[in-house]
Amino acid sequence: MRAVNRVLAVLAIIAIVFWTVVLVVELIAQRAGAGPVIVNWNSTYDWLANRTWRDSSVRITVGLCTLGGIVLLALQLVRRRPDRLRVRGGDSATDAAITRKSLVRTVQQAVGDIDGITRARVGVRGNRLTVDARRRAELVEGVDEKAVADVTRRAVDELRLRRPPRVRVRLDTARER
Repeated sequence: MRAVNRVLAVLAIIAIVFWTVVLVVELIAQRAGAGPVIVNWNSTYDWLANRTWRDSSVRITVGLCTLGGIVLLALQLVRRRPDRLRVRGGDSATDAAITRKSLVRTVQQAVGDIDGITRARVGVRGNRLTVDARRRAELVEGVDEKAVADVTRRAVDELRLRRPPRVRVRLDTARER
């Protein structure tokens, strides 16, 4: 959602700067005694003066603006996933947390340190931690889904998260893909 907010903010700023430049150019042209330069304000003013609140074009415009405002408000009220995962601390006044990215890197490193694992992809979505690991083509003794899940849970437990995520592990050999 943060990316969408930034894109909307950039678009709004571009629109405001554009209309500000148009307004400044038009004001300078009017003070200099020239007619409209970019936008014919007089015809726009005359067109708007002939419209009432009962006209369908006015009602549609007001309805679209209202709908757009409600959609933007609803998007801001939607609960987002927390960027930080809270960590249990010794003192209740202490607010300690780690980022989701740190959790992913920690688990990825722990799983990658297992002898026989060639690659580990880790993802956090909601309250679920997914580990997609690949082991070497030859069978390595002691490297199975349970071992990878145990290492993952141990790495998560060492972080002392208040709400540890559920762990899901998928282990394939290089030949299976």
